Amino acid sequence: MYDVIIIGAGASGCFLALTLKYKNPNLKVALIEKNDKLGKKILITGNGRCNLGNTNINIDNYNSSSSLEKFAKSLQKNEYLNCLKKFGILTKKEDTSTRLYPYSNQAITVCKSFERALENEKVKLIYNYDVKKATYENSSFVLNNDLKCKKLVVATGGKTYIKTESKDNGYNILKSFGHTITKLYPALTFLKTNHKYIKDLQGVRANVVVSLSVDGFIIKKEEGQVQFTKDALSGICIFNLSRDVNKYLKDNKKVEIVVDLVPDYNRAYIECYLKEFSDYNALDAISCILNKKIAQVVSNMLKLSDKKISSLNKNELENISYALKNMHFNIIETGDFKAAQVTNGGAKLDEFTSGLESLKKPLLYAIGEVLDVDGNCGGYNLSWAFNSALIAAKDILKK
Repeated sequence: MYDVIIIGAGASGCFLALTLKYKNPNLKVALIEKNDKLGKKILITGNGRCNLGNTNINIDNYNSSSSLEKFAKSLQKNEYLNCLKKFGILTKKEDTSTRLYPYSNQAITVCKSFERALENEKVKLIYNYDVKKATYENSSFVLNNDLKCKKLVVATGGKTYIKTESKDNGYNILKSFGHTITKLYPALTFLKTNHKYIKDLQGVRANVVVSLSVDGFIIKKEEGQVQFTKDALSGICIFNLSRDVNKYLKDNKKVEIVVDLVPDYNRAYIECYLKEFSDYNALDAISCILNKKIAQVVSNMLKLSDKKISSLNKNELENISYALKNMHFNIIETGDFKAAQVTNGGAKLDEFTSGLESLKKPLLYAIGEVLDVDGNCGGYNLSWAFNSALIAAKDILKK
C-alpha cells in the first residue's frame, strides 16, 4: 500500500513526487509511467532545450473554460524554481526574452536530474505500466487490481506529441470517477491556409504583427516572427493565436490571419517612401522594404509587377500600402495533435478544489496538462505543470 501513487512520470508527476518526498521523507510514493523512461515530452520541448518557464508568470498567460482566479496567487516562478534547484536543475534566462531554460541548454539534463533525484529520494519508479482500470475499494485506490494507494494523482498530460504515446488514459481515469472532460483541441500549432500564393512564400520569415479575424472581427493580436511554409503559417505569434481556431472552424466561421508586414510604419509613410523610387517598378520598390519573395507576391496579387511607381494612380498606391499592412490569409485548419505543443481542453477545472483535489472523489488529484488549462507559448505550460504539482503537494501533505 502506497501513501501516494502518481500516474505519469512527466514534468508535473516527477516534480510532485520529489516535492512530497522532500517535505515528508517517510511518505511511500510510487511514480508509474507507461513508457520505458520518464520525461519523453520534456526531451522535445523548446527544440530540445526545454523551456522550463518564464520570468513573467501571471494568470493572464493561461486559458481555461473555467475560472482561474483561485490559482492566481499560486502561479509564480520563485517557489518552483527553488525546488528545481534542489532537484539539481539550474536555470537561466534567455538574453533576449523572458524565457527560462536549463543552464545546460539541454532538455536531457532535466530528465537526468529528475532520475537522480527520484532515486536519491527513494521514490518507487515503475516503468511500462499501463493503467487500464482505476477503482476505489475498501478505503483505497486500486490500479489494475494490482497497486493500491491512499491518494491517487493523475499527471498523464494531454493528447499532444503522439510519438510519446500520449493516449486518453488520464482522461478515462478521471471520467470513471465522474469528471467532465471538455472538448479537446490541438493548441500552439501552425495554421493551414489556402492562400493562392502561399507556396511562393515558403521559407520566408518576417517580424510582423498578426491578427486573428473571425467573421471580420479582430479577436486577438500578437507580435513576433511569422514563418511561411508551403501550406501554412507558423511561428510563436501564430501558435498563440491557434488555440480556438478549431472551435471557430467547427462553427463554420470565417477565420483569417491578417498580417501587418510593416508594423513600424503607417500607410501614409509607406506610400511616401515608395514615391521616392518613382523610376522603379513596383516589385523592386517593394523589395526596398521587404523580402523579395513577399514583394513578388504583393506585386502579383495587385498585378503591378511591371508597372513603374511613377505610373501608379492614387488607388494603386493605396492598394500596395493596404496589402503590406493587411495581408489576409484564409485559414482552413490547424496542425493536429502530433504537431501541437499543448492540448486545449481537459478535465474541467471547476470540478477540483483550489488544492486540485477532486470534488467528485476525495483524495483523487489531477495536475498538469490533463486539466483544462493551457498557457501561451514561452514556458508557460511547463510552469503550469510545476506550479500545479506544488499546489497539489501542499494539499496532499495537509491530509
